Amino acid sequence: MVLFNLFVEFFKIGLFGFGGGYAMIPLMAQAVREHHWIPQQQFTDIIAIAGSAPGPIATNTALFIGYQTSGVPGALMAAAGNLLPSLLMVLLLIKVITNHARPNVLNRSLYGIHPVITALILYAGVRMGIENELFSQAAEYSQYGIMVLSIILFYKKVSPLWVIGLAGIAGILIYS
Repeated sequence: MVLFNLFVEFFKIGLFGFGGGYAMIPLMAQAVREHHWIPQQQFTDIIAIAGSAPGPIATNTALFIGYQTSGVPGALMAAAGNLLPSLLMVLLLIKVITNHARPNVLNRSLYGIHPVITALILYAGVRMGIENELFSQAAEYSQYGIMVLSIILFYKKVSPLWVIGLAGIAGILIYS
């Protein structure tokens, strides 16, 4: 039953998670909370690992959650559920676009979706920050680190890989 639930939930997430992997994180967090698959702290750790691992974050997260829940069969079911809607939609869109090409309508609809995707990504980041107490008196270093790293990424042409690496080193030095 758990394998079926993993497939169905990740299928729904893949079906309605417009905007890529980061926009799917709030939907995944909700599914994890509803089904009590893993603790919230472990989910946050999975997001960090999935974001730094090669490949799409949504697929990586689905694999990790499925594996933590039911081993290899769980990982396969969660990943299949997450990938199948995209595959079906791409096949359908290719058929529709090749038969009824109207690029202006498509471009306008995608332009309207961009702000919603940005809001979903921001929501996921803020919610995870609150749940992990990154926005409290007890985590001053984390707050300052988030602000400094955000400013560096926003204003300077610094690779996110350097920022992630430096943040990891800072975490080891500060919290050891």
